[in-house]
Amino acid sequence: MLEFFMPTAKTAPKAAAEAEATETPVTFEHAGLTFTVPPPLDLPLDLLDAKSEMEAVRLIVGDEVWTKYRATRPTIRNFQALAEKVNEAAAGSGN
Repeated sequence: MLEFFMPTAKTAPKAAAEAEATETPVTFEHAGLTFTVPPPLDLPLDLLDAKSEMEAVRLIVGDEVWTKYRATRPTIRNFQALAEKVNEAAAGSGN
């Protein structure tokens, strides 16, 4: 789980690296919804206390889009794909 929060710069996609440099959010599409991942220093502090990957993703994307995502009745496979996208978007944090 620690890797979810502390990805290396080598795994960061170009968009995440650019977002870190410019402190702009990264936006991507998944399951017909638009997700926005804030710049690293704008992530919620509660993220540090997240007990699961699901909780971490919910905190990162925010309650409004999380509720819409859950309404799509996603599968575990679908959630894994979302978590990977969130991780890639947040990877430029350098934390």
